[in-house]
Order: sequence, then C-alpha cells, then structure tokens
Amino acid sequence: MFEERLVEILRERKVSEDLIEKVIDSGYIIRNFGGFGATPWEAVSDKMYGNKGLSSNFDIDKFIEYIHGDYSFPELPPFVEYTAKNYEEIEDILSDPRRQHYINEGRMSFRGQTSQYTFKRQIPNPVRSDRNGREISIFPGVFRQNSDFYSFNVVHKEERSLSRLLHELEPNNPDIYLGSSFAYDIMRVEQHYATQTAGLDISFDIETAIFFATYKFQFNSEGRAYHSKVKKGDHKGVIYGFCFRDPPVKKTEFLIKDFDLFKTYKPERILRQNCGLPLFSEYDRNIAITDLDFIIHLDKDFDYEGEKTPSYMFPNVEEDKFYGKLLELKDKHPKLLKNIVEYEGSRVLNEEEI
Repeated sequence: MFEERLVEILRERKVSEDLIEKVIDSGYIIRNFGGFGATPWEAVSDKMYGNKGLSSNFDIDKFIEYIHGDYSFPELPPFVEYTAKNYEEIEDILSDPRRQHYINEGRMSFRGQTSQYTFKRQIPNPVRSDRNGREISIFPGVFRQNSDFYSFNVVHKEERSLSRLLHELEPNNPDIYLGSSFAYDIMRVEQHYATQTAGLDISFDIETAIFFATYKFQFNSEGRAYHSKVKKGDHKGVIYGFCFRDPPVKKTEFLIKDFDLFKTYKPERILRQNCGLPLFSEYDRNIAITDLDFIIHLDKDFDYEGEKTPSYMFPNVEEDKFYGKLLELKDKHPKLLKNIVEYEGSRVLNEEEI
C-alpha cells in the first residue's frame, strides 16, 4: 500500500520506471500525516529509520529533485565521535555530567564491535549517507545483507529452531508451550545461542562493549569457535553509546536478569553479558542510529586488559547448563540445530576422552 502510493506519485511526476524501481528497492514509501482536525499531507519516508522525522520524512517534490541529482537536503548535525587510546579516556568520555545522569537513570546502553560497518543503497538516505552514499549500519542480525546494494526486496525471516524443543529445554514445566507465546525468552536464547533475530544486542555495561570491540570471533580448523584479542596496533573497534528516547530503552525494563520459561537450565551466557534486546521491525530496522549519543573509535594502539574474558563471557557447559543442554540436543538434531556454535573447550571431557 505505502509503496504503491509512492509509485503512483512518481509516475504522475514523470519519473522513469528505472528510477522508480531503485527508489522502491531502497526502501522508500509514502506516509500520511495529519488528521483529527489538521490538514492531512503526505511525505516520503525511509523504512530504515521508521518515523524519525529528520531522518525519514521528506517533502515529495524535493525528494524527486534529490533522486534526479538536482537538490541536496540540509545536513544533519554530525555524530559526536571520539578516539580512545585506553580505558581512562573512555571513562573520561562517560564522566560527562549529562551522560552520568543517563547512566544513573539506566537510560544509557552500549554496543561494541571490532569494526564499524556501512551499507549502500541505490538511492541513499538524503541526510544519513556520506559523500560516497554509504550509511552506518547498526542492524539487528536478521536484517543484515552482504550484497553490493542493500535491498528491501530481500525477504528476512527469523529461524526459531529452539521453539520446537521447549519441552526438552524446560522439562519441569509441562505447560511451557502455553506460556511461550507471551515470553521473550525464546527470542533471547535464539539471539545468543542459535540464530539472528530482530533484536539488537546492547549492554548496560561498558566492559561488555569493550570486550566485543576488542575480541574477534573466529573458528579453528575443527570448526569450533573462539575469541581472540585484537593485537595492539591493529585495533579498529568501535563502541556505540545509545540513549533511546522513543520508545525508551531503560535498564530497569530491558536488562535481562531472569527468565520466564527456562528455570531448569539457566542461560548463564546471557546474564553474564549484562544485555538487553530491544526489537526492531521491517519499518525501522536501522533506527538505532538516530538515538546515538556518541561513537568511540578505538585507537589502533588501544591498550587495556578488560575485566571480561572469553571464558567468562561464553562459559562452558558446566557453568552454563542451558548451553550444555543445547549441545546435547544438537548431537540428536544436527540439521535443526545447525546454527548452534560450539566453542573451544565448551564441553567438559570425561575420563575416556582425556
């Protein structure tokens, strides 16, 4: 409906079919505003950024000029960016009184990555793209793509493989399927143990963000995963600081401290990462960008031995009973649970295997 209305308008304005196809492939639609006594109007909206006005809603005539290369929208204020050489400099950034207020209120969250990722569309966002037409990507995993041009014609579908094994993951609750429809637990465990979802991994702990910005995820020759520390001189890590406003993402509501469904086998990995999992839809998949408070780039010589280690963040099967049960089930259902990653040293060897 929203795409069809935009196609109709563009055809009325004599835009070529080739250009219309690029506009729709890039995720632009028409949204209606007004009503309840106000004069209604239409604007072009970008599904990357939901209803965030400065990033998403554009005057139709000016947008048409833009896609023809005849108009440039006013630039948005640049992101607040820093470069940090050590933990003390990160602490200094976070010591800003305004940020301390957000942290104390539980409104500031973090995300660490070993590098910053960007994407490009055939029609880049008029105010969020750089001179090369690239936009910063902070997508939930299910919405990521590896193609040259990001396309909204690609269908994204979550795989909920664990939902078919709930009775084995929680054997002491015969009514687990009745409660599963109203619990976030399935998405949480899918995200952290199995497959990517529409949830964005964030943490309310800066140490967790530093871990994911300084440790690379890799596989050994036997196909087992491990995290290796980025060497001093090779750092390209980035830490994002968020203050989500509409809707808010607060520690009191989003920090995962317990589980509704999984009581017998506790998913210890999720608890140790002090994380939350806000959900995003097809119509706001990259909207986290609009609530960035800062970006910290790690200096190539960043130097800090963080508090969090791989063995702590990804505990073995003795410490993480849920993970142990998953590996047991993967042995029985290798196709269904093919996305369950096995880490080096995660299984506890018995005497016969030593």
